[in-house]
Amino acid sequence: MKKLTCWVSAICFGLLNGSAGAEDSSILFEVTPPADYSVKDTVHLVGDFNNWALEGDAAVPLEYVDGTLRAEVAVSEEDLFFTFVKNKDWGVTPTSEAGKSLCTYHLRADASDVAQAVIPAWKGDVPTQKAPSTKRGNLRTLRNFPMPELGRSADIVVYLPPSYETAGSIDYPVLYMLDGQNLFDSASAYSDEWQVDETIERLVAAGDLPELIVVAIPNSDNRWIEYNPWGFRDRDGGSKEGLGGQAMEFIHARLKPYIDKHFHTRSGRENTGMAGSSLGGLMAIYAALEHSDTFGFVAAFSPALDIKNVRGENVLFEAIDNSADDVGSRIYFDIGKVEYGDFQRIEALERALLDNGAESDRLMLVKDKLGRHCELDWSRRLPVALKWWLQE
Repeated sequence: MKKLTCWVSAICFGLLNGSAGAEDSSILFEVTPPADYSVKDTVHLVGDFNNWALEGDAAVPLEYVDGTLRAEVAVSEEDLFFTFVKNKDWGVTPTSEAGKSLCTYHLRADASDVAQAVIPAWKGDVPTQKAPSTKRGNLRTLRNFPMPELGRSADIVVYLPPSYETAGSIDYPVLYMLDGQNLFDSASAYSDEWQVDETIERLVAAGDLPELIVVAIPNSDNRWIEYNPWGFRDRDGGSKEGLGGQAMEFIHARLKPYIDKHFHTRSGRENTGMAGSSLGGLMAIYAALEHSDTFGFVAAFSPALDIKNVRGENVLFEAIDNSADDVGSRIYFDIGKVEYGDFQRIEALERALLDNGAESDRLMLVKDKLGRHCELDWSRRLPVALKWWLQE
């Protein structure tokens, strides 16, 4: 069978903003700081052109001149990806006025020798605006749904398709998605929202996608623990026991039966999917390894590929190697080149899955040459995953 590998920027979506290459050149960055900017604070420009350096000869401090922060940078890349760091603290990066984290900035190099950017606010600032609600379509909220496996409860939001109220006996495939607060509404999203509701309704209206139900499961402040299915090494080198198994058991054994009982769902594993991004993507692959009898389709957007245990072993690759059963789910997985600087890790994941019984025609690997680690780009790739699942 033909191997399904898609280069997003070149094949799935068409070339973005042309394809002319960039020659070695110098670009003047003119950056508008937040209104309360203090000259006592340092701001550094970091990007792929200086290996995201805050120290050493490659560091690019910005100079405050006549109300703007400026620096001239020599570049040779066609597409520049960058952000800003305040006082050399990676915990203080740009946000919107509403306090929402901003995705890495992207600039297509062209004939211009001046690049302008705006920093609305910094992470940790008191928001000066309220993010508007952007919910669309038929959304039902299951208030304070009990999650005893995790010792908490949460509001589970269920997106229902346009025909749901009038279709009578029609049943629909169901996609369970992690980080549910980021899917439908800017007001609740950590950063930009995925626009899952808008995307599905646009594709359905155009006849490009069958209707489906989406169940959004929000994470807690304990996300790093809840979305790690295996024991792992934390940032301080200590051993932590993940609760990902309990989180998946909640979805598999408690939430799914409830959804099947109270909504018009289509039976069968091929009609049930699981999706997540980053650590949520790690959880999606875990669902394929441990619950392929339930989740016939999983989508792992930018799965976390560097989580290790205290022995220094990669937890995901070790779990795949130790899996007792062949990988039976259909697996969509992707990565952006900006995230790791290359595609070596995602290609290693593909090899590991194939070596452990996954069928090549049931894998779809997407490599996004312009991909960043944020909701904006996961949303852009979402239609590819949904179409591959539901149109097959």
